Amino acid sequence: MARWGRVLLGVGAVIAVAVSVSLAAAARSNNFRDDFTTLDAGRWLVSSRPFGYGTLYPADVAVSNGLLGIELPGGTLDGGEMRTSTLYRFGTFRARMKIANAPSSLTAFFLYRAPDYQQEIDIELYNDSSRRVMFSTYSGGSQTNTQTVLLPFDATADFHEYAIDYRPGSVRFLVDGVPLQTFSTGIPRSAMYVYANAWFPSWLAGQAPATDQYTQIDWIDYTA
Repeated sequence: MARWGRVLLGVGAVIAVAVSVSLAAAARSNNFRDDFTTLDAGRWLVSSRPFGYGTLYPADVAVSNGLLGIELPGGTLDGGEMRTSTLYRFGTFRARMKIANAPSSLTAFFLYRAPDYQQEIDIELYNDSSRRVMFSTYSGGSQTNTQTVLLPFDATADFHEYAIDYRPGSVRFLVDGVPLQTFSTGIPRSAMYVYANAWFPSWLAGQAPATDQYTQIDWIDYTA
């Protein structure tokens, strides 16, 4: 091979390595862990909109004593929600949560990007002692997977770790590090926002709690 051909190949290899390192660094820089010493307005946007039976109010999302609380106010069917200001694609998303005790409401930790039914990956916990959790995906205009399973504990009683491991062509749902469900078809492929909420869906009974109830979140993190 001519000398200049070898030089050009060497330059190409250097460029390829540089691009690879740059992409890896960009993925790492996107990682985060939020321990909720404050509610970081640069990372989280708080929702204000009608949803389900009630309304999601910004006042129902607040940080206190190192925990993020999403309030379900007593005597109402209102709730709260927040989402990241940044889109995320593949990686592992985890939240350590203790859910509200407010039957006929849900706590959700999920990935979503509008419009509805196009790209969404959900962990939805029933806010009661039934131990039910739903794992679901949406892609291409429809719900592509859903499975309801029973947890080995009462999620209203203590904090537990819930995770979405989102990869090209598959998604795994883990609780306390244990895989409970995997889907390998019907998986969305776009970047999405990270959400957490507590609310009263219109397909449940719509029973308002007698007193204020809270879903509490110890931390949320993301690793590419």
